[in-house]
Amino acid sequence: MISYRFAAYATPLRTIPASQPGRFNRGDEADPTQYVCLHPLGPLAELMRNADLRSPPQVRAVQMRTWALEAPIEDLPEISFDTAEFFGISAEQLVGDDRSACQQLARRLRTQISGAIVPSAALPGTRNAVIFGPRVAAPYLTKPVSAIDIPASITAEGGRPLLSLLSMVRFVGHPHPALEAWREGRQFEFREPNWSI
Repeated sequence: MISYRFAAYATPLRTIPASQPGRFNRGDEADPTQYVCLHPLGPLAELMRNADLRSPPQVRAVQMRTWALEAPIEDLPEISFDTAEFFGISAEQLVGDDRSACQQLARRLRTQISGAIVPSAALPGTRNAVIFGPRVAAPYLTKPVSAIDIPASITAEGGRPLLSLLSMVRFVGHPHPALEAWREGRQFEFREPNWSI
């Protein structure tokens, strides 16, 4: 499945663990955790949320390398608001500002499965995939020769988010519209932002 991410370094995937914590890693794991978005706007929405880029001047200053990857995630279990309790986490914790419950869940899961598909905390109505373990970027149009190879290619150098994404990113401290809709028994549909330049 085609997935997307930003990475400011020479490769979009890790063979060694990151020292910085993320939603599904604490930064002290023996193996790396890979994050990919299943919507093209997801990576820069994640960047905006995590770096707290809330104003047009901040967004205009972004110059980020973005990537497309052919990640083998079709067989990963989906942890949704509906299925969260089955995995031992609440729907609220799945996208909450406090990431400790997600980190604890990942600690349990990484010994059992190779990853999971989860709701995006940054771009409500879209999903991300979390992949446990080392992966290596292979040229995009090649067939992987190893289980850790993922075809990948750069999609932009010095890319920046659309300004219209500012109204769609769920920043820290803000409610999650898809979670609120789920609580009320409503369907939440992601709508593309204005594509104007």
